[in-house]
Amino acid sequence: MIPRYSRDKISSIWSDEKMYNFWLDVEIATCEAWSEMGVIPDKDLSKIKKIKFDIQKYEKYFNETKHDIVSFVKSISEYLEEESRWIHHGITSNDVKDTGLSLQLKASIIHISNELETLMNSLKRKAIEEIDTPCVGRSHGMHAEPMSFGAKLGIFWDELKRHKDRLNETKERVAICMISGPVGSYATVSPELEQIVSKKLNLVPAKITNQVIQRDIHGEYSQNLALIASSLEKIALEIRHLQRSEVDEVREPFGKKGFVTKGSSSMPHKRNPELSERICGLSRIIRSNSSASLENIPLWHERDISHSSAERIILPDSSIALDYIIYLTNQIISDLDINREKMLENLDKAKGLIFSPRVMLKIIEAGMDKSEAYDLVQSLSMECIDSGNNLKDLCLQNEIIKSKLSISEISEIFDYKFYLRFTKEQFNSLGWNID
Repeated sequence: MIPRYSRDKISSIWSDEKMYNFWLDVEIATCEAWSEMGVIPDKDLSKIKKIKFDIQKYEKYFNETKHDIVSFVKSISEYLEEESRWIHHGITSNDVKDTGLSLQLKASIIHISNELETLMNSLKRKAIEEIDTPCVGRSHGMHAEPMSFGAKLGIFWDELKRHKDRLNETKERVAICMISGPVGSYATVSPELEQIVSKKLNLVPAKITNQVIQRDIHGEYSQNLALIASSLEKIALEIRHLQRSEVDEVREPFGKKGFVTKGSSSMPHKRNPELSERICGLSRIIRSNSSASLENIPLWHERDISHSSAERIILPDSSIALDYIIYLTNQIISDLDINREKMLENLDKAKGLIFSPRVMLKIIEAGMDKSEAYDLVQSLSMECIDSGNNLKDLCLQNEIIKSKLSISEISEIFDYKFYLRFTKEQFNSLGWNID
């Protein structure tokens, strides 16, 4: 049983309190760097390192100034006497805010990546369990050929692996420290100071900046969240389709402790794919927010703050929403009710039509012209659809096919296991090493 969802971890990363404490980390690291460079005396630094952030003090100043960093600096300076002159020495607002945001983004990526890993483990376990489960493959919503149900889940795993790789790449790009002063010219600081602060915060110094860290980096983060959300919607949409009454091949967990127990206020029989629908809905929000992140990239000259108000909404909201739908997807996959009998029943409903490609290939291999083979099998398939007869029976009765293939060769064509014979090999290509 998966524990009840808690948003405490991801919400903590994106809370105002965490943001202010990251700002404090930047301010203190900057003072430590100034001390190492011989500017701030050791006795002053020892007092500076003890300061704390107090939201009430901050709000008192914010009500007066309406400026977040000015209010922040005033509030933490209350813990000091003459040493307060060193707080925010030589740096500008976005040195603190953007570097603090880098710390938030890095922490958020680490958390989301870990949650993705949990979901991937669930998909892998379920895929291996269902490696030999045949089901209908569908294209255009229509029956295509048989396939392994485990392969469906393996494909999802592989897709999430790519997202995880992209997240790790993005983590390196978001981990930027910018301590370069107004318009990024180092007029009031130095690259040496920035390098020292970067090392203390476990970030990398910006190679070149103006007054902000460039927003293509934050756009990349948001786009990654949107990509992951789209793949989670893809999984949820597949489950919704397979749970339809006339398909009924899989079902969301239902009626157990911690899951939905009522499907409708008026129809007691309903067992709706409500969790999957929730994932689809929230993924739209995350994708929509990613559009705003792209709009934040073009700013006026060396900076404006049109991006700031949008980021205060889209970055926390998308991160928290994605964390939640990763959890929901893991909840569904881990407790998925798989109706193998219905999968076989749906395969059989095709009356053998899904074997038509094999019939065609076999008679081509037996010497028949490709175009003639296609037309013959298509004709038999249409007869199968119109008459309700099984394609296998029609093939056994057809003189042309019997002239090319023996009865046993025709019978061997109609075997679901044939389509599963390379699934293990596919799984091993993912690095799963199944014996």
